[in-house]
Amino acid sequence: MAQHGSDSTDGSKGSQGQGLPKVTRVRNAVILPDGSKKEPLGSGTITGLLGVGGMANVYEIWNSQLEMTRAVKLLHPNYTEEALQRFQTEIKITAKLNHRNIIEIHTVGHWNGLPFIEMERIYGDTLEKVLEDRGALPLAVSTAIAIMIGRALHYAHTQDYVIYGTTYHGVIHRDLKPSNIMVTGDGIVKLMDFGIARPTDASIHTTDGSILGTMQYLSPEQLDGKEPDIRADIYSLGTILYEMITGIKAFPENNVSKLMLNKIKNEFRPLNEYALAIPSRLRRLVHRCMVYDREKRIRTAQEFLTEIGRIHRSICGHSPEQVVRDYLREQAVVHTEVETRRSLPVRGIAGAAGLIVVVVLVLTGLKMRSGVSSMVEDTDIPPKPETLEVPLVVDEPVSVLEPGGVDTKMPVKTDAAVQRKDAALRGKEPVATGTVKKVVASVRSREEQLQEQYGAATLFDAFGKAVNRQAWKDALELSGMLPVSDARSSRGVVYRARVLDALGNKGDLEKLLSGTSVEDGELYLIRSKLALNRGDLVSARKSILASEKTPAAFMVNRELRLERLHLEALCALQDFEQKQTDESRRLALDRWYEIKSELRTSRDHPWYREADKAMQRIAGR
Repeated sequence: MAQHGSDSTDGSKGSQGQGLPKVTRVRNAVILPDGSKKEPLGSGTITGLLGVGGMANVYEIWNSQLEMTRAVKLLHPNYTEEALQRFQTEIKITAKLNHRNIIEIHTVGHWNGLPFIEMERIYGDTLEKVLEDRGALPLAVSTAIAIMIGRALHYAHTQDYVIYGTTYHGVIHRDLKPSNIMVTGDGIVKLMDFGIARPTDASIHTTDGSILGTMQYLSPEQLDGKEPDIRADIYSLGTILYEMITGIKAFPENNVSKLMLNKIKNEFRPLNEYALAIPSRLRRLVHRCMVYDREKRIRTAQEFLTEIGRIHRSICGHSPEQVVRDYLREQAVVHTEVETRRSLPVRGIAGAAGLIVVVVLVLTGLKMRSGVSSMVEDTDIPPKPETLEVPLVVDEPVSVLEPGGVDTKMPVKTDAAVQRKDAALRGKEPVATGTVKKVVASVRSREEQLQEQYGAATLFDAFGKAVNRQAWKDALELSGMLPVSDARSSRGVVYRARVLDALGNKGDLEKLLSGTSVEDGELYLIRSKLALNRGDLVSARKSILASEKTPAAFMVNRELRLERLHLEALCALQDFEQKQTDESRRLALDRWYEIKSELRTSRDHPWYREADKAMQRIAGR
C-alpha cells in the first residue's frame, strides 16, 4: 500500500464556503470504506457507495436527526497537491452558488485526515448515463435539458462572490460535460463538479503545460492554451446539445492524435448530415455555439437561453422540467440511434422534395403553392404527406384550407351531421371560405383521438402519459377505456389510484383500494391520506409505516419520501391539535421543519409555504 509523507497544506479555518481546516497528510495508508458497512461519515452514517472516481469516492449517508439522505465526496488518500487544490476550489466556489440547477453543498470536514464535501443527495443519473442508455434524445427533451444547463451557467457567469479574500464577478466552469450533469427523476438538471472552475477575470490556480478538462468537450481556445472566458462554457454546451440531439459525440474519435487534430481544426459533422428533421433554427444555434472563432460564437448564456427558449416553445408547450420528467417515466427504455445520410446538392434535395410534394398534392386534388421549397430547406428532409380522411355521403363543392391559407375548391362527399359531430368532438367550428362554409371531416372514436393527442400506440400508453403529465380528467377517461388486463395490472391500479386521489374522488378510491391485492408503497400512502381525512390517526400511521417497507414501483424515491414526510407532518399536526401537549407540539414542529429542510431549494413549493403556516399555528398555541 502507498505511503504518504508528513507534508501539510494549510487552508483557512471555517465552515461552509470558507475553506477547509488545516489538512495533515496521513503517514499510513487509509483504506476507504466500500459502502457495505454502516460507519460514521460526515453528519451521518454510510448507507452505500454511489461512485468511484480518479480523485474521490462518493458515498450515500443517512442523517438520523434530519431523517434524510445526503452525499459525501471523500478525497482519495493518495491525493496530489493539485487534487487537493481542485477539491478546495470546488468547495469554495460551489458553496457560494445557490441555484436550483447547481448541486448544493451542506458542509465540509475530515474523515481520518481526508477532506470531504457533504452535499445534497441527487436521485437520478448523469446525462452521460442517460445518453448511454437511450441514445439520441427527442428534440423537446434535448432543448429542455439545454435550457436548465443554460440557467445554471447564466447564474454562475453573473454572480459576485469572495474567494481567498478577493471579490470576483462570475465563474467559468471549464469542464462542462455529460458526466458532470445530473438528471433527477423529477426532471430537474443539476450541474456539478466545479473542481477546475475559475473566476471570469482571474485564475485561482493553474497547472503549467497541462490541459484541464475532457478533450471532446473543450473549446478550441482551451486546447490552444489561450485564456478562456465564458464563451468556453458556451462551446462545451453546444457540444452537449449536439450529442443529445444525435446520440453521437461531436468529436467521437478515440485516437488522441486524431482527436487533437480535429479539435484544433474544429472539424465535426454538421447536423444537417444526420437523418433527422432538426429545425433550422436549432441547427444554427448549435453550430453558432461551436464556432471556432469565439468572437463569432454565442456570447453569453443569456443569449443562448433566449434562443433555446423560443425553439423549445415552438416544439412543445410544456415546461422543461415536465418534458424531462415525462420522458424519464416512460415505461420502456429505447436506445435511439441516428443514421447519417448522403450529402446531396441543395438543388437535388429541394427538387426531390418538390417532386414528392407535387405527387401528394396531385393525388389529393390540391394545387402546389409557392413556398414549398422554403419549407423543405428548413427541415432538410422531405415532409411526410398527411394521411387523408375518406369523405362521406353526398357531393358538395367544399373549400379546403391549406396550411398557408390558400383554398382550393373541389367536389367532395360530406355529411352535415357528421361534420357537426366531429366539430363538437374537436371543440371547433367547421372552417371554410366561399358560399358553402363546410370542411371535409370523418368521425374518429374518442379512443383514437386520445391516442393521437398523447402520441401513443395503445390506450394503456396514452393513459400512462396522461397520468405523468397530470392531465387528470383525460387520465380518468382513459382508465375507463382500458382492457381488463391492463386496468388490473399493478401500473393500472396505482395510476388509477393516483388519478382518483388527485381529483378528490374518495368514494371510487376507497372501492379501488379495498378491491385490489396490489402491494405498492404509493398505494399505502394514499390509504394513509384517506385514513387521515377520516381522522383515523392510528390507521394513517400504520399505512405510513407499511409504505416504508413496501417498494413503490412507479414513483421516484424523492417524491415518495417527500409525500411520506408530508403525511407524517399532517398526522403530527392533527395529533397536536387533539392533545395540546408539549411533546406533541415538539413532534409537530420537528415534522414540519423536516418538510422545510427537504424543500429548502424549492421555496415556491406549496408544501414549503404550508410548513411555514403550520409552524406558526403550532408555536402560537
